[in-house]
Amino acid sequence: MKRIFYIGSLFLALLATSCDNFLDREPLDTEVNDTYWTSETNIRTFAQHLYSDYYTGYGTDYNVFGGYFSGDNYTDDFLSLTGGVHDFPLTATTGTNATSTTWTDSYEDIYMCNTMLEKIPGMSMDDAAKAHWIGIARYFRAMAYSALSKLWGGVPYIDRVMDPNEKDSLYQDRMSYPDLALKILDDYKYALANVRTDDGTRQVNRYIVGAYMSRDLLYAATWLKYHGSTVGPTSQPVSDTEIKALLQGAIDGAQLVMKSGKYAIGTGPNAYNDNFSSDDLSGNKDVIIYREYTDGVQCNALMSYNAAETHTMGDLTENVIESYLCSDGLPIGQSPLYKGAKDPSIKNAFQNRDPRLYQTVVDSLRIWNAGIWSQAESPTGYCTKKFLNEEWYAEGSPYCKNRQSPADAPCIRYAEVLLNYVEARYEISRLGGDAFTQNDLDQSINLLRDRQLSKWGEKPVVLRSMPHVMLAGNSLSVNGTVINDPARDPSVDPILWEIRRERRVELIEEGRRGEDLRRWAKYEYLNSADANGNPSMTELGAYVKQSDYPHILVGADGVPLFNAADPTNPAPAEGYINYRYKQGNKTRVFTPGDLNSERYYLRAVPSSQLVSYKDAGYTLTQNPGWE
Repeated sequence: MKRIFYIGSLFLALLATSCDNFLDREPLDTEVNDTYWTSETNIRTFAQHLYSDYYTGYGTDYNVFGGYFSGDNYTDDFLSLTGGVHDFPLTATTGTNATSTTWTDSYEDIYMCNTMLEKIPGMSMDDAAKAHWIGIARYFRAMAYSALSKLWGGVPYIDRVMDPNEKDSLYQDRMSYPDLALKILDDYKYALANVRTDDGTRQVNRYIVGAYMSRDLLYAATWLKYHGSTVGPTSQPVSDTEIKALLQGAIDGAQLVMKSGKYAIGTGPNAYNDNFSSDDLSGNKDVIIYREYTDGVQCNALMSYNAAETHTMGDLTENVIESYLCSDGLPIGQSPLYKGAKDPSIKNAFQNRDPRLYQTVVDSLRIWNAGIWSQAESPTGYCTKKFLNEEWYAEGSPYCKNRQSPADAPCIRYAEVLLNYVEARYEISRLGGDAFTQNDLDQSINLLRDRQLSKWGEKPVVLRSMPHVMLAGNSLSVNGTVINDPARDPSVDPILWEIRRERRVELIEEGRRGEDLRRWAKYEYLNSADANGNPSMTELGAYVKQSDYPHILVGADGVPLFNAADPTNPAPAEGYINYRYKQGNKTRVFTPGDLNSERYYLRAVPSSQLVSYKDAGYTLTQNPGWE
């Protein structure tokens, strides 16, 4: 039987201290300070609490699946029928702005890390062991400050355990985001140099540090590049020197992982899907760290939700389906292999596509409220199969029902590290760093494209891979044809557009897309309507012809469709599924450069923190636009 991933907490750490007679013991704080910090075993147990905060996997039960599937807010990949997930907060005290859990939890973790940093130097360990544990503390502190900065930008920076009487330090105002990012960089650099390469099963090692370093520093560098120091008119440009330092940190972290020889992109019929639906990821070389689940002990609900339940939270949009390349490596607007140009219904549009599409999305429609499907229905018609184990589903396993999935959850994958690397390399080359080369593509995107995959249920099994991309001046090419996507955002140069596309497709529904749109300053992709006032592809689902499904009712009482050729018709005979029409197709409007829009890139500082500072006679600065 597999062991549970998490083996302790601060509570267990306290229980592990002296069992002397209660009346003879020192006070609890004295015991923790003077007696507890005596061995690696104790400090390891103490640190396990941090694992539960940063390696959440698929969560448990229905707590938005740990950020996977529907847990990634504000993205053009996933449509939701619930306003709280779909729409931006109206004020500083509504929506996500009303939630302060990440703020308080992160500072609790920072306190734990600072406690470790205070106590480790006095422990009876050799210097290498001390350096390792200091590295662990600084790694988790970097993780905590990264989590805070991704939501609020700059925050108060505390790097030691403070006396309650140090009011000026305890109630210090927020450090700027550029300065905070450099503090995060320093912590990661120390951890990368000092954490052990092997510290036991599912314990943090140097390669895990490198993987998360590549993620968090790429985020910080690109956020500061595309936004500046904050949002709105008070934002100041950040120097190229600082941005390059952060990008180089991301590259260094990624390269440590890439050069280790420990990780690889798996290949084989179900190699992509297996990363998300296997009951044992211990031998999977694409998975750098994972959360383990065990039947009868601790399971998750992600598979049962995908397999059997109505997806009232929504599912994949037409926008992301159209972003998948054709099998010749060209966009659908350029490829002669695309069969959906005249009739984009699923039977045509899913032909000759990137094989990851077939292991991510069911290739037949399951339309919510249509009256002919009873399970796994979706408001967009597209049902996800990325997190569904095909064998378990076929045999009717209870693992696909009732929150009983023991499928392990990848917390960070090698594939992401490769994508972090190639994006950081391209970005740094644009700021005067070493030139971006074909080798950068060959050791990143092209490794992903070598993966050979099959299509679910296809007999005989046909293995498919994608052609390599090649540098072609300021663009990329495949098989001698320069990629020229007519759907490309003209403000994004062609190479970067394709790097971002590869990231979107590979990491779909893994909780990255929302972060990516924030750091790239691209929330305009979320707009609910296009330039003509028609619903955008981020609001629409699959293309449906009623003649293909004669038993469904179209229109307000059944499946609502939108046809751009007949936009005023409430019940056209064919069109894209448009369930959000009842909520208005202009519910999400973002105007670049307007503070009322730009403020959404950062959350409002929790009102509870503002009040706490004010009551103590201090001021905590609010984010622009939320004052």
